[in-house]
Amino acid sequence: MTYLYLINFGMFVIIGVALLQVWRRHPAQRFTCDLGWSTLFASLLSAGYLIRISAPAPFNAVGLPLMVAGAIPNVLFLSSGVLHLTGRRLTRGAAIAIGLGAAVALLAPGYRMLTWPLFNMALLAGLGLLATRWLWRDQPLERLVGPMLLLLSLGQLPVVLYGEQGIAANILVATLLRAAIGVMFGLSALEGAVRDAGKVAARFQLLTEHSVQGVVVTDGKRILYANPAVRGIYGMPLGLGNYVVFADLPPESFSDDTLQHYHGLLQTQQLDIASWEGRREVAGGRELELRFEAWRVEWDGVAATQILITDDTERNASARALVHQATHDKLTGLPNRTVLMQRLKEYCYLADGTLQCTLVVVNIDRFKLFNQSQGQLAGDQVLKAFAAAVKQALGARAELMRLGGDEFAIVDPDASNARDIAGRLLSACEQGLKVGGSEYYIDASMGMAVFPDHAGNADGLLRAANAAMYQAKRTPGTSLAMAEQRFELMSSKALENEQALRKGIKNQEIYLDYQPKIDAVSGRLLGFEALARWMRPDVGMVSPVEFIAIAERTGLIGELGAMLLERACRQIAAWRAEIGHCVPVAVNVSPVQLLNRGFLQLVERTLQETGIPPHCLTLEITESAAIDNLDDTQQQLQHLSGLGIDVAMDDFGTGFSSLSMLRKLPLSTLKIDRGLIDPLPAPDAVAVVTAICQLAAALNLQVVAEGIETLEQAIAARDAGCHELQGFFYARPLTVADAGDWMRRERASAGDDEPTALAG
Repeated sequence: MTYLYLINFGMFVIIGVALLQVWRRHPAQRFTCDLGWSTLFASLLSAGYLIRISAPAPFNAVGLPLMVAGAIPNVLFLSSGVLHLTGRRLTRGAAIAIGLGAAVALLAPGYRMLTWPLFNMALLAGLGLLATRWLWRDQPLERLVGPMLLLLSLGQLPVVLYGEQGIAANILVATLLRAAIGVMFGLSALEGAVRDAGKVAARFQLLTEHSVQGVVVTDGKRILYANPAVRGIYGMPLGLGNYVVFADLPPESFSDDTLQHYHGLLQTQQLDIASWEGRREVAGGRELELRFEAWRVEWDGVAATQILITDDTERNASARALVHQATHDKLTGLPNRTVLMQRLKEYCYLADGTLQCTLVVVNIDRFKLFNQSQGQLAGDQVLKAFAAAVKQALGARAELMRLGGDEFAIVDPDASNARDIAGRLLSACEQGLKVGGSEYYIDASMGMAVFPDHAGNADGLLRAANAAMYQAKRTPGTSLAMAEQRFELMSSKALENEQALRKGIKNQEIYLDYQPKIDAVSGRLLGFEALARWMRPDVGMVSPVEFIAIAERTGLIGELGAMLLERACRQIAAWRAEIGHCVPVAVNVSPVQLLNRGFLQLVERTLQETGIPPHCLTLEITESAAIDNLDDTQQQLQHLSGLGIDVAMDDFGTGFSSLSMLRKLPLSTLKIDRGLIDPLPAPDAVAVVTAICQLAAALNLQVVAEGIETLEQAIAARDAGCHELQGFFYARPLTVADAGDWMRRERASAGDDEPTALAG
């Protein structure tokens, strides 16, 4: 009897381990794992019962816990395995119910020899019926599982009917049936694995046979597999029939050395994935650009390398076409600005302190006029003919590029050829261009810069050549100008000043001083001129001539002028509120501001926001601005006059003064330029000033003499007819506080007799 228990124990262990090994090789067959564990735990039942009946006390007490430890997991794993085989899962609730039922059946005092077999019989019968129903239409092996479980449940009858006397029969039946069920589960798992392998093979074939990329499997010497795409790429019957040896293939089509190299690296695990590219000549003499990717695989039990082959010929050709399109001019086919900057960055470095390069920027003069007169088509033909003539004149060394429109550039990596390039260019421009049966002569302005003499980098060199080209435009006809020495230093300083001015406007660094205007007869204060001042941090005071020019050049004059106008008006409002009155304050207006369509709205809004009367504000314009844009200026000044604002013409006498202009413009004041005041009291200077004053009197205009620095100048200007005097002789520009004190003194001395016009 003991041998029977030991045989049962050994058989169950062997079957359980075998099923677990099957599952380990084929993890998708989960039911083999469950049945393997079920069988291993079932072996504990036999071992526990044998210990309980044959081991001496107190060791026999271990038998019952061992039986319980084997029985409950046994039925749980068995139930889970059967359900997995049918494609289902054991729910948590069902597992708890089965576990509790097994525990009650095993531990029922005095009845366990009846309750456990009955529970086991019921569970196995239920699983058998369900398996029979669910698996009846499956594979033949799976169909037998249900009936085998039903037979296994009937194996419990000897114990139910005869108690312990029926255990031997139960163990014998259970051993045989468990072995049969284990074999069926194992065979079913193998069939499932075969089916899965077939699916994988079918998928592989489906993917590779219809792939546009070539797929090759090789052992390093032979082609073990090649899909149809490989045959299409190489034009050879590869992968059909017997294995093909690389040594038998054309060397220009297959690089055997390269393949052997990467195959070795992959098989020795020095690389996980290998990638390389190459040009291959295939059947028909075609040359293809192929890209290869390879990795380790197993093929029919042999270590092999799978290679993915991609034909990049068309894609690379398209990419090259796009790059050419992006880097070349469509009309002339010449390289464009992008290539120019690449070349300059390549050439503009000092490898050993001696490397140099030459850049020439060429601009065709008056080409817009040519287009307007001859038409766009003729203009394009002339550009092509000009490019061809210059390219032929330069030879092979220098590179010609079109920057856009009528502008070209020439780069030569050797600065020693600069003089020769200049001569060739001038000679090419002297030749007529034959286009469509006509011959055209064109002029060009050219600027030349040499690295590193004129700049230290690519951007600086281009700026220097451009500046030289604009300098050449001042000379009529075809001309060439050389860049100034270290142009980038000057341009860098200009850029630095521009950036500083932008920051200064933003940070309110620019403020106003106020220079008095004095009555030429009584010496009383008649008004102020607001003068912009810039105290630049870490630099000091910057001349208004300098920063106003920067503002006009960069377009900042609008923002700066609006800020100064608002500041002057707010100061007028502050003085009126504090002192009770304010003399008129003159604010200079740039030509750019005056002709801006939003300038009138700016003035109206500023007057409204500050609440000052219009007669407290005077706007000063320059004579040159009025002459250059007479009609627009007249319209703007009429609107200002309609608002009640006086307008003065500043710097009168420095430009081409026009009596007609003075008659047309609604002016209130003429300010004689200091250049005409400085020579006073010389007789000729007095005569000029007197004539201006007589003209102003005829037009009912006030006259202000600016730049009065001596008593003699003041007397001469007064006697000549000037109404107001302004200059260092009376006061330098005053701070806000000093200007306010002057007005307070004037108000105190005037008393109650002060004119209402000044009181505002």
